[in-house]
Amino acid sequence: MFNNRKERNELLEELVVPDEEAMDTNYSQMIYMLWGDDDISSRPCQDNENVQLGEKATLDWVKNAGHLVPLEKSFAYNERLKCFLERVTKD
Repeated sequence: MFNNRKERNELLEELVVPDEEAMDTNYSQMIYMLWGDDDISSRPCQDNENVQLGEKATLDWVKNAGHLVPLEKSFAYNERLKCFLERVTKD
């Protein structure tokens, strides 16, 4: 972890992609995102991510849940997952 700091720093700098060079993120498949209402990320950041993923992205919220929705609110998570899978299998 403390060795090769210069090389590691150069690698990290090369991994960052400027906004101008970012690829179009309009995916062809459906994307379903399920967020906890009390997640670490702020809500504006999550809404912005939904816009960037394109028209086929769906963003859903679980009230009083944090980052680990399946562990914190397993019943609500399973219900939403079940509804999503039913929608997918209909299409």
